[in-house]
Amino acid sequence: MGEKVMKWFGMLWQSLLSVVKIVLQSKLVTRLPGHFSNPDELLILANGPSLKRTVEESADFVRGKTLLAVNFCVTSPMFEQLKPELYLIADPLFWIVPEKREQLFRTMAEKTTWDMNFLVPARALKNKEWQPLLAGNPHIKLYIYNTTPIEGFQGFCNWIFSKGWGVPRPHNVLIPSIAMGIRLPFKKIYLAGADHSWLPEITVTDDNVVLMHQKHFYDQNKSKAATVTQENLHSARLYTILYHMYVAFKSYFVLEDYARSRGKEVINVTPGSYIDAFKRMKI
Repeated sequence: MGEKVMKWFGMLWQSLLSVVKIVLQSKLVTRLPGHFSNPDELLILANGPSLKRTVEESADFVRGKTLLAVNFCVTSPMFEQLKPELYLIADPLFWIVPEKREQLFRTMAEKTTWDMNFLVPARALKNKEWQPLLAGNPHIKLYIYNTTPIEGFQGFCNWIFSKGWGVPRPHNVLIPSIAMGIRLPFKKIYLAGADHSWLPEITVTDDNVVLMHQKHFYDQNKSKAATVTQENLHSARLYTILYHMYVAFKSYFVLEDYARSRGKEVINVTPGSYIDAFKRMKI
């Protein structure tokens, strides 16, 4: 009984802290995109190494769904081939590292010749350097969403997510992408390229430097093991990397509950994915 009481008070404390974070960090009024080619089915194109094969071998499955791309998908030929209607970024390094910012936004402005809804975190508004890079492209419609990390009672979290005031702790771009997909009208949200198979890709050198080989579909033959850069631009230690993985995989169970509370399904079609929270489907 004592353990249950302590857990309850812990959830209450997390819920109260989430309210404080909303007041301090969130924009309480945000707009949502309103028109989609298929308002029932969303396919999120995560950047895992399996995505290229999925798109090539399952063209019939991909065709006809509303597509959401993330992060550096814009730098690959797949971006212009698939013409996603939605594009979402979350990495704070886009606002901190000029090279990343320049590569993403300038390439997007040059390549986007169709109407596309671009979703960026509210915190991005504090940085003015990326906005002129997109200003000359009338096809890119900008929408703001909140990345405020929300924790606490599941029912409370679900209500906050539905308001758009925050998301489960966004340690990767897939978490806010799924949360946004659930907020939008889609009844089924499919995940492709969500490999998350990072554990075998972690090594520690004799100098205690932690390296991680983060493979993406667009750089699979070029990428190399490297240190993981944190928001403070320092290299992450192993316990930090593993903790962030723990938080991310736990967040998927929070999102699964949120989806069910809204009468929606999140379906993982990624072969060999490490995510164990969502229903699987082979295509």
